Amino acid sequence: MRTLYLFICAIMISAISFAQILNKTHELAKGRKSNDNYSYLKVKTPPFWSEDFANGIPPTWINSTAPWVYRGPSTTPGVTVGSQGAYASSGTPIASATRTNGFIIFDSDYYDNGGVQGNFGQGMYPTPHNGELMTDMIDLSLYSDVTLMAHSYFRTFQGQAFVAFYVNGIYDSQVQVHSTLAVNDGTATNAVALIRFPSNACGNANVQMKFLFDGTTQSNVNGSGYYFWMLDDLELIETPTYLMDVIDQNHGGWDIGYSSTIGFGMDYTFKTLIQSNANPYMFEMTLANVGANPLHGIQMNIEVLDDIGTVVFTSNSDTTTLAVLDTSSYMATNTFAPTNMGIYDMRFWANSDDLPSSSTSDTSYMQTIITDSVYGRDYGNPQGAWRVGRQCGGLQLANYFDVYAQDEITSVSAHVADYSKAGATMFGVLYEVDTTSSPTTFIWMDQTDDYIIQQTDIDNWVTIMFNQPYDAIPGSYMIAIGGYAHPTDTFGISVSGQAEVTMSRIQDNGCNLGSQPWGYWYWITDLPMIRMNFGIPSTQSNIEEESFDGSLNIYPNPTNGVFTIEMDNVKNDVYSFEISNVLGQKVFSNTKSIKEFYKEDFDLTALNKGIYLIEIKNSSSSITERIIVE
Repeated sequence: MRTLYLFICAIMISAISFAQILNKTHELAKGRKSNDNYSYLKVKTPPFWSEDFANGIPPTWINSTAPWVYRGPSTTPGVTVGSQGAYASSGTPIASATRTNGFIIFDSDYYDNGGVQGNFGQGMYPTPHNGELMTDMIDLSLYSDVTLMAHSYFRTFQGQAFVAFYVNGIYDSQVQVHSTLAVNDGTATNAVALIRFPSNACGNANVQMKFLFDGTTQSNVNGSGYYFWMLDDLELIETPTYLMDVIDQNHGGWDIGYSSTIGFGMDYTFKTLIQSNANPYMFEMTLANVGANPLHGIQMNIEVLDDIGTVVFTSNSDTTTLAVLDTSSYMATNTFAPTNMGIYDMRFWANSDDLPSSSTSDTSYMQTIITDSVYGRDYGNPQGAWRVGRQCGGLQLANYFDVYAQDEITSVSAHVADYSKAGATMFGVLYEVDTTSSPTTFIWMDQTDDYIIQQTDIDNWVTIMFNQPYDAIPGSYMIAIGGYAHPTDTFGISVSGQAEVTMSRIQDNGCNLGSQPWGYWYWITDLPMIRMNFGIPSTQSNIEEESFDGSLNIYPNPTNGVFTIEMDNVKNDVYSFEISNVLGQKVFSNTKSIKEFYKEDFDLTALNKGIYLIEIKNSSSSITERIIVE
């Protein structure tokens, strides 16, 4: 879902301690966790002033010496490029609704280093610097309460974002935007900020806004300023009397429920039935009152549907009153423990006594798959990658997992990035997470043998078995994929989704990812596609085995719906092929006369995502395999 940021009118300047977090170099999407529209879009009044930068920065606006810059369809760089700095985030642009007709950016990173790593202070406008862009006069004489809505993509090292307000050319006050971000952290690319105007500015005919990237106030031993602020789609609206929005939702109990269970309350997109029964789904929403008056009777609602669209669970939260510009987390009264494996769709929405039934929040959607062996937090669709086997060192990339019921950990599955090289070496490692120490420590428990990446593994899943199953008792664990230093970078692991704070890590073994020493575990903001498997894993890069007096291959697995069944040197016979879902419902059947070799592509893209069973039989034997459609 897009993230909504709320800001009240006050001057907020605070020292932020250095947080050890690293961001990846690709845009991150929310994947399975999304809501298509903001609830306020249903009830907000039309904007009385707007700017989408379709014609560049208005010539009447006042720009600073270190200037804000326009990215447009005819500029170089254009609308597909964000920061040009050496340390920002691979040039990812803002994901605003009208990005293609232009947006604006203050590129602090680029201004200091010119896009060259290590070139600190040698750019065209070295830090410390400020980027200030002031609008022309705006008439607010008809409005007593005004809110600015803006698409705002901001990443900070020691920089701050403010909107300052001027009346008749005289400074009135300013509001800090994205004030809760840690050092090196950033918003989502499609974040929306709502900024309430100060009461002194409303009702006046000559009001100006100044967008200020403050790169001078904060600093540490590593410098000041740095990274960027992008803006687009500015709108001024008269603040509605009643206005509610969804900030976030989860099914793991991250905000409230974690206190009543083992572990951290993370979301699992793939969860084994045993672990699910031991820790049923806890549904939460964070809601915000962005209107002019308090909201009464606010309540969250949840509905879960199985893979054939049948509602199998409903619940809601207690009701409360939410003050103006306040946010609160709500938890459903009941928990949900699925009884069958398969895919489950979750629908979240909220309502208030002060809003008509037609103005409930837009529905937010999440999805999970109950499996027999696979435990995963990623969203399944690669959205970038972290390099692991590198020239500078062999790193380790990892995810936390909470084990709620005793079970045997047998293997690790990981999605090998598309730029990886065949012949590279990778391995899996299991750690126990010791939360009693500060900082958190990771106790080595087991490691797989080395695995040599094959050509067919690239941009695909690989499963590596531990030599012996590890008997995991309830507690918190971390499972990692490691590599070795090599004269060239050799492989990476894909990422998909946004990680909960500190729940995904990378160990810096010689690559100087930050200021900490060799072996430090930094936390990252995205989800590595690394999964823990119990028992016999049902997700492999390929299904390869001896069958029917020959060999059977089914690939890729998991799949987007299209996969191949290949049989070689098999017994000459009549073979039947049947595919069914986890409820036992047959979705495909066919019979073939095969002589030694058979190869055919199967297409399940018209079916729901989930786990399917493939049964192949001849006159004397049969075999059943599992395949996951994502």
